[in-house]
Amino acid sequence: MSGLVHELSWSASRAANFGTCLRRYYHDYYGSWRGWDARAPEWRRRTYLLKKMTRMPMLAGDCLHRVLAAWIEERGRGRTATAEELEARAIELLRTGYRESRDGSWRAKPAKRTRLAEHHYGEPEIEEAGGAAAEYGGRMVERLRRCVRHFFALEELEQARTIDAEAFLGLEEMGTIELFGTKVFCIPDFATEVRSEGARTIRIYDWKSGRPREADRFQLAVYVLYAREKWDARPEEVTCSDVYLADGAVTVERFGSEDVDRVERRIAESMDEMRALHFDADAADGDIGEFAMIADPSSRECTTCHYRELCAR
Repeated sequence: MSGLVHELSWSASRAANFGTCLRRYYHDYYGSWRGWDARAPEWRRRTYLLKKMTRMPMLAGDCLHRVLAAWIEERGRGRTATAEELEARAIELLRTGYRESRDGSWRAKPAKRTRLAEHHYGEPEIEEAGGAAAEYGGRMVERLRRCVRHFFALEELEQARTIDAEAFLGLEEMGTIELFGTKVFCIPDFATEVRSEGARTIRIYDWKSGRPREADRFQLAVYVLYAREKWDARPEEVTCSDVYLADGAVTVERFGSEDVDRVERRIAESMDEMRALHFDADAADGDIGEFAMIADPSSRECTTCHYRELCAR
């Protein structure tokens, strides 16, 4: 066994998972634990493989994040790719991932290669003979094209496109802080710092390839808390932007000290709820019955869930 230790941690995505479906939460953080190890029980290995799956919209979003991070990093070294080149990179990543899933090459490296839930469950939108897959993939390609074009065209992103590399604070990097004795994970898509005449401005950008969600503003507030702990930033020094690249819309948010205090209290409450069900997955399998399924099996959360075969749904 590796030196990894199973412990409770917190992130905005984990909290959202906990609040949506406790059964999925169990599979994600407990049932799949050590499923990457060939010596693990078969049910853990199976759960782990299901956890590693993705869906086409998520794959497209990941491709977008990867090419934007690479473009920003390259520009910081003096190289600048065109919008057309970036589009081509993103689309090729998408097509490569699709082929890995369709042709089964993901089996050689399930943690590194793409396996689509649409293929695993034989969903109709991935059927190739009748053209459904081409139409479905075409929508993802067009979404990537729109996202890349808006990245280059939006006036609100001028600073993000031109700022010096010395001002970078973070670029798609997994960061951690500790709150209430618990590790908190954050991954700001792009964070910069500018100082002028003694004043300090931190800008945090969150790229979105989909539509706005209610949870987006909370995520930005968590980033402000992260900036306070990681970079010793006061809330008034931080500006956050949700960038909805598919629609070309930018939502700019600022948070005061009271806002951040409320977020911190909300995180503390979320951690307490998680601790009530937490157990050491290295020492026990836990009681899956304590992690309830969503009542409505026809809900989108169920019909698109990676684990629905484990719930006989």
